[in-house]
Amino acid sequence: MNRKYLIFTGSYNENNGGVVVQHKLCSMLNDLGYESYVHPLYERYYEINKNNFNLTLRIFLGFIKRVLSGLYKDHKQYKGFKLNPYFNTKLLNKKDIIFNDEWIVIYPEIAFGNPANAKNVVRWLLYNPGVHTKKIFFGENELCFKYNSAFSSYLTTMEHSKELKVIHYPLEHYNLDNASKGRTGTAYCLRKGRNKPIQHDLDNSILIDGKSHVEIAAIFKQVKTFISYDTYTAYSFFAVLCGCNSIVIPDEGLTEEQWYPNPEDRYGLSYGFDGVEQARRTAHLVKQHVIEEEAKSKENVENFIDVAESFFDANEVSN
Repeated sequence: MNRKYLIFTGSYNENNGGVVVQHKLCSMLNDLGYESYVHPLYERYYEINKNNFNLTLRIFLGFIKRVLSGLYKDHKQYKGFKLNPYFNTKLLNKKDIIFNDEWIVIYPEIAFGNPANAKNVVRWLLYNPGVHTKKIFFGENELCFKYNSAFSSYLTTMEHSKELKVIHYPLEHYNLDNASKGRTGTAYCLRKGRNKPIQHDLDNSILIDGKSHVEIAAIFKQVKTFISYDTYTAYSFFAVLCGCNSIVIPDEGLTEEQWYPNPEDRYGLSYGFDGVEQARRTAHLVKQHVIEEEAKSKENVENFIDVAESFFDANEVSN
């Protein structure tokens, strides 16, 4: 059977790579003829204990505030939840659905458990699981997909693991058009690396966190070097496309080969400050690699559909 797909994700935000590719996956599934929707992941689901009680209380109070403000007054209108108007992405506007064999529900790694009580669950690892909460609560019969080679060390411990890489790069912004010939200074991002100690001189250095693609691209075309404290962010590649040296501050205990096992995924990037010259030698390969990766996205999604449908067909027969 051709199943329907539901993806739990956040409101569309061009600065959140994980959310962008989840919305893009929904769009591509619809383009391929599979009825697909996104659903708000407003609440995260945590194990409640003495260590996170205050966090859980804040989440609960935030939920109550949204209820009182009318956000959940009408389940057919998820107030404030954004879609990309250029994507073929639909928002689920029905309630009281039983997610039986007709559905495949896709959660990111940050979702705790199976809030939709779905029968067929795919867990899409867009980042290393448990990094922020130190808790991992996945189901026994879930089908897991990693986003790329960076997360293979976790998935080798799982019985069912595949790769699903969906690319959406706004190349209309990140290019060499109108790039400065006299570059000075640095730009940097913290994002998921906000707890790392600062390792560069902040004088004449611009923090890009929270800025739009238009603003960031303009900065990348003016500065000489971009430094990312977030080990895994597409902005490191965007900087290369704009002509910057692109440096990634390493995670403690993570080697370059463990960071990205596939050498092509490291094109143009210096893992630490010592690899800048080597990164420059492969910087010219980044754009073609990005274009090829985008072209592969359709093939990757088609493969994902085949694997997921076959997996849950087999589970249905065995049960």
